[in-house]
Amino acid sequence: MNDNVQSGARLQSENEVFALDIGTRTVVGVLGHVSDDTFVVDDCCSIPHKSRAMTDGQIEDIDEVAKIAGKVKAQLEEKNNITLTEVSIAAAGRALKTCRTKASIDIEDKGYINDEMLKSLEMDAIADAQDSLDEKSSGGSSFYCVGNTVVKYFLDDYPIKSLKGHRGKTASAEILAAFLPSPVVESLYSVMDKIGLSVRSLTLEPIAAMNVIIPAEVRLINIALVDIGAGTSDIAISRDGSIVAYAMATIAGDEITEEIIRKYLVDFNTAEEMKQSASGETIKYRNILGMEQTVETSAFFESLFPTVDLLADTIAANILEANGGEAPAAVFLVGGGSQVPELSKYVAQKLGIPEERAAVGGRQFMRNVDTGSVEINGPEFVTPIGIGVTATIQRGYDFSTITLNGEKIRIFDTKKITVVDLLRIAGYKPNQIIGRSGRNLTYILNGERKSAAGTLAVPAEITVNGKAAAIDTPVKQGDTVTFKEAENGVNAQLSISDIAGDVTERRISIDGMEYPFGTAALVNEKRISSDYKIQNYDDISISTVETLGDLMLSLPFDCNGIVFMKNGKKLRFDYLLCDGDKLETCDKTAFEEMESSRKRTQPKPVQPAAEKPQEKPSAEKPAEEQENAAEAPDVGAPITVILNGRPTLLERRSSPHEFLELMALANLDTNNPPPGMNIVISLNGKDVSFMDPIKEGDVAVIRWE
Repeated sequence: MNDNVQSGARLQSENEVFALDIGTRTVVGVLGHVSDDTFVVDDCCSIPHKSRAMTDGQIEDIDEVAKIAGKVKAQLEEKNNITLTEVSIAAAGRALKTCRTKASIDIEDKGYINDEMLKSLEMDAIADAQDSLDEKSSGGSSFYCVGNTVVKYFLDDYPIKSLKGHRGKTASAEILAAFLPSPVVESLYSVMDKIGLSVRSLTLEPIAAMNVIIPAEVRLINIALVDIGAGTSDIAISRDGSIVAYAMATIAGDEITEEIIRKYLVDFNTAEEMKQSASGETIKYRNILGMEQTVETSAFFESLFPTVDLLADTIAANILEANGGEAPAAVFLVGGGSQVPELSKYVAQKLGIPEERAAVGGRQFMRNVDTGSVEINGPEFVTPIGIGVTATIQRGYDFSTITLNGEKIRIFDTKKITVVDLLRIAGYKPNQIIGRSGRNLTYILNGERKSAAGTLAVPAEITVNGKAAAIDTPVKQGDTVTFKEAENGVNAQLSISDIAGDVTERRISIDGMEYPFGTAALVNEKRISSDYKIQNYDDISISTVETLGDLMLSLPFDCNGIVFMKNGKKLRFDYLLCDGDKLETCDKTAFEEMESSRKRTQPKPVQPAAEKPQEKPSAEKPAEEQENAAEAPDVGAPITVILNGRPTLLERRSSPHEFLELMALANLDTNNPPPGMNIVISLNGKDVSFMDPIKEGDVAVIRWE
């Protein structure tokens, strides 16, 4: 990283500060040190960008900016025989967010307030500001704190200028914190990584300028400081001893340059030269057509007046908004863009303050700074020197760099950092960190509430420095974290076929009319197919018609006194229906007379075969065997009744069975009826009493409805 440094160069000492101001037009480096509370400038270097690698203070081309920053670093190293390892930088206020918050700590029985307690108090306030900003942010945006100032201190709720050395019960601090989106900050760090520098401190450009032009002892006055670069105009407001507001406008020196390009038909570099060389009576330039041109300086600036007026108007409007609608007592303009002739006068006019109270800040306004023999006079050096001064004031307010899955993540040292803080800043969403269990599926099946559970989430796998860790494990500077995302559970899924089997409709014919049978499924009163996916809160009804007895209960006509036959043979109630069956019906009395006549004319067998025990028909038994099943059993065979659509066998005996006996077989808990349901009982479709006799072929219903 330091190949261009001469052999034997000394290493940068802890007291030496390398400040780098990466501007939209130029990169300025300042090398200095602190001596007796004075920042001594040892050397400086300024190199312009060769191309427009930055826009509005934001780095667009990291490699190109790194080349120029590397050249600044190399020149300072060579001239001073030093190897630079640390740098202090500042960010422009593009997409700036500010937050004002207050934090308190208990100091009772802790002795006198010291520097460590003060730092802890300020860090708590910054952490609260960070949390407040994160809550307001949408889309998972992460922000970095790039600067903060104490607005007020309180001791036991009373305002106090300084807490150090005091005792009490409660110490409080109201702070103003400035935040920038992570891409703005990360681009700066990427450039530093490329040129082999670690960041000692990071601040905001107007804070840096404020610290060198308007130190703490001058901040009782309501002053606005405006750092006008090429791409942005950054504003800081002081009042009552503190910096009380920050603001930013994306209009600055480039607007003047672009107006020159349009009016004089020149390229960008020529426009910049015209702007910077306007000290004589005339300005000579070559336009894009190759023609040599001359313009009087007075006419040149007069042609730019509308743009300069717009710049002054925008700056003044932002100052007023940041200052609560009031004009400040004075205004300092710094930065390269502040050198536009008469800009300070126009800003004063827009604010309604005397022109002498708006000044362009340069070397003469820098406090506690010794430039020695280094030639630094212009306002463009205020911010880079201020970055160096700020680094000596705020040393320790920096980022922790933690490696997450091979990538460096930076976190401002505002609080104890845990794995979950790191993951959140890296952009992970809660369901990636914690995981979400699959959703349950709730539905109603035949009036009863049912549910199916989704699968559980697979927890994330986390290690810190190679050891298993949890999301609340603390992490610190230099730690290495690996993270494998949690896997969400799978939502519960059920098809109708999972609970009802095949619900494909089958059909039989009775006396030439077709009727459905089999398992039928209704969802929200609509018939559906086997592959239907059950949805939350579906109301499902499933009914099954498999036997002749089931069919008789479902037919739209009264089946009492009717015999069902197939191929001229009477079918039993437990006959299993087959798809395509063709059944006929006959009046029961007529059928019995016909059977009686047939038996009288049928010859008696010489030796009747022994009766075999009657087998229960099954779906696998051939249809012929079911059809040949005898309707009239012998004296010892049980009788069959249809109970709730299913054949039920009762012992044959000399005395008749009674309806009450079927109550036990129906398996109903009459002591705990389902909510909102009543018991329904009938025999052969008619009302019945418990003592009524039952006989072969009776159809009984005992169920909740």
